[in-house]
Amino acid sequence: MKTPTPFILYGSLVLILTLWLGLPAHAQRIGVGNEDVFISSEAFEGVNNRGTWTGNVRIIQGKAILVADKVTGDIDENGDIKSITATGNVRYSDGEQAITGKKGVYNDKARTMTITDDVVVTQGENVFTAGKATYWLDTGKFVFTPEAGKRVRGIFYTSSDVSLNN
Repeated sequence: MKTPTPFILYGSLVLILTLWLGLPAHAQRIGVGNEDVFISSEAFEGVNNRGTWTGNVRIIQGKAILVADKVTGDIDENGDIKSITATGNVRYSDGEQAITGKKGVYNDKARTMTITDDVVVTQGENVFTAGKATYWLDTGKFVFTPEAGKRVRGIFYTSSDVSLNN
């Protein structure tokens, strides 16, 4: 499995918050990759240490795409990212996998991405569903948790299963 970026937002959020909110230059210390980041939305608002994009938010970096109804980023007093939250029809794709849910939260301190509410992870023909999925960016560990009263489910095709379908 390819290691997904933290919703490709970190570098773009730092740059935009630095430009819009006048934060110190050291806030640009980390980028997600060498590719440019493109963000479009129907509106943007920057207040204090928070930036909010609303209305059909689309963030693209290379092959990675994040789509949500709303994306909010918070930074601390040092200009470092504290968290990034995407809400409403959240969809992330990097060309190899797609993750959907109703809410996604990136925690910089813990280096985790947590997707909640009707989570569906698709890799090729394999599909995993859960109420919550937490991904540790540094280790590649995934933990899936069911919604109350439900079970975590997965459909995994072996190489021979996939070739039978073709």
